[in-house]
Amino acid sequence: MRAASSVLVVPLLLLGVATVSLRGQVPNLRSVSPFDGQAIALPLPSGILPTVQFLLGEVDLTSIGVADAELATVGPTAAPMSTSGGSMLIVDDNRLDCPNAQFMRVQDAVDAAQPGDMIKVCKGTYVEQVTIPAGKDSLTLFSEAAFQAVIKAPPVMSIPKAIVRISGAHDVTLRHFTISGPGGGPCDSIEYGVRVDEGGSALITDNHITEIHDTPFSGCQNGVGVIVGRNVQNTTGFATVVHNLIDNYQKGGVVVDGMLSGSMSRAEVAFNDIVGIGATSIIAQNGIQVSRNAIAQVHHNEVSLNSYLPATFTSEAILLFVQNAGTSVNHNYLHMNDDGIGLFTTNGTEISHNRSLQNQFDGVYADTDTSGNTISYNHAEDNHLYDCEDNSVGPGTGGTANFWIKNLGDTENRPGLCKATPK
Repeated sequence: MRAASSVLVVPLLLLGVATVSLRGQVPNLRSVSPFDGQAIALPLPSGILPTVQFLLGEVDLTSIGVADAELATVGPTAAPMSTSGGSMLIVDDNRLDCPNAQFMRVQDAVDAAQPGDMIKVCKGTYVEQVTIPAGKDSLTLFSEAAFQAVIKAPPVMSIPKAIVRISGAHDVTLRHFTISGPGGGPCDSIEYGVRVDEGGSALITDNHITEIHDTPFSGCQNGVGVIVGRNVQNTTGFATVVHNLIDNYQKGGVVVDGMLSGSMSRAEVAFNDIVGIGATSIIAQNGIQVSRNAIAQVHHNEVSLNSYLPATFTSEAILLFVQNAGTSVNHNYLHMNDDGIGLFTTNGTEISHNRSLQNQFDGVYADTDTSGNTISYNHAEDNHLYDCEDNSVGPGTGGTANFWIKNLGDTENRPGLCKATPK
């Protein structure tokens, strides 16, 4: 993608996204850095073309992009937790908030639970790794008071270094927790906030997943808020990841990773607020990554502040890497990243009704090895390089291999990718 970042031993820079325009300049050769992927170099810009304007009555411009009203429920909510279902097991770290608690550790309650049981976790901090294995189907784990039960990474984590792992169990629900790092060491001390693997499935909803990074924050390629499956470890997962706040991660917010051959991971990633650390020279972060033949519906997320400086690597708000038909990206709001949406080795996906604004490079980018993707009704504006960029070659729009339909934007690298509003 645009090159994997190397490990840099420099202090953490909590900077705002740079706003210096790149138009008229030729930036350094950039590369994208996917989780578990080799860097892919991006071509230098060949010329920035202004777009023609939409004709009067040609299209209803209010239908392009995602409206603010559609994003009103992005992020976690504090809805009451239903207590219907199986037996109720109660956990309290000190038995002060819930004197009738049977357990003081979450893992002990999971071990004792039967399929279909509910585990209520009372206010407190639980320093442990929690694994929900095969045979524990349909468990519901919830914080009694929203975000007040904190499952926190221990100083030394066992492999795989996930705070919560759903491993082979089906239909698990994880709701209203704060799931927090950081790891206790300088590199690879923590790998995931939540991991779904071994064919397990989960609803991960209304949680705050935070601080999934090394101590100190490092350029090591670990630290993902939520991961579903992982090709390099021959494991898949299935998840619905909705209404979470995921922030202060090291490498990525959400990764849905399939397998280059064999089974595919599947996920819906929706209504999440995913926030990187802002412009940094430490690591190239990606907000949402769907990769290696996973199938995902990515919609109604707000993704911001994924930006790598200097501009030798590119952070993506939404990254599609080695993807085929079945994946869709729509109605997302992407701002103040390096790129809004980046497509690499991706064919036959649907990218529509996204709003991609004020990104350091491109609003929507399609690499040379993409084809057959439909990119329609997106609103890309005030991006500092191109609003719409496609470097593929084929029978599609403007001589590209993809189909760009009624996208709103002021700049493009090929004619016909987007159009502007009348000024």
